[in-house]
Amino acid sequence: MTEVDDRVTVEEVEFALPRAGITLRGRRRAGAGIPTLLLHGWLDNCASFAPLLHRAGSLAGELVAVDLPGHGLSDPVTSLTCSYFDHVATILELVHTQGWDRINLIGHSLGGALSSLVAGLRPGLIDRLVLIDAIGPLSQQPDSGRETIARYLDAYLADRPAPVYRSRGQAVMARVALADILLDTAQLLVERDLHPVPGGFSWRSDNRLRYPSPVIFTEPQVLSYLNSITAPTLLVHAERTALHEPFYPARFTAVPDMRQVTLPGGHHLHIENPDQVSEAILGFLTS
Repeated sequence: MTEVDDRVTVEEVEFALPRAGITLRGRRRAGAGIPTLLLHGWLDNCASFAPLLHRAGSLAGELVAVDLPGHGLSDPVTSLTCSYFDHVATILELVHTQGWDRINLIGHSLGGALSSLVAGLRPGLIDRLVLIDAIGPLSQQPDSGRETIARYLDAYLADRPAPVYRSRGQAVMARVALADILLDTAQLLVERDLHPVPGGFSWRSDNRLRYPSPVIFTEPQVLSYLNSITAPTLLVHAERTALHEPFYPARFTAVPDMRQVTLPGGHHLHIENPDQVSEAILGFLTS
């Protein structure tokens, strides 16, 4: 079992991305060796990896967990559509500005979808890939693209404001209800994504993240990205997994070099079950 190391120093960091015109913020644990980049899920933030950062003593390289664009303390993307490739471009620009020639990549949920795309687009960049209850982005039937884009644009033009909560506790309970997560998990995530506003508290995160997703991939396109991944890959399934759609079995066999493990917990199992998840991830990265 991995142990929590209270001596680990985790610092707040920020990364200016001049091409994107935004700044990403996050947390970093220093080290020497292949860096590991950690990407969180939809409407989460880098705090979701706090348990792993404090259990990663066997990893020599630095660990960087960023708030994805529009999440946590990071700036939103300037694009109007806030698509997968807006996020992929910022991730690759971060890698470029840091001078990283090779990295380990860990992604949960949305971060796992983005990690799959990055690893498929830049296979030579990724030393090892870890996907936590996620593999590939959302897909759609070829004839349904018009409807998904229309729904996004309707929400964009309506521009309904983010909700305001009378107290932090009310906001925490709203976060629990949104994704069916444990109370402790919500409390960990909400602290970085809540700020005071007139009348109470609201979310820092980009309101567009709550719009219907402008899905742009067909399933064959997703499989082409997964087929292009060359890095050894670990897929960590949750016992109460979110991966129920019928297309997932084909995705599981699409990555050429992938092993799988199932561990107790729900979709946020890296927070709910940090010891076992950290042990599996660290064992894979250091083997």
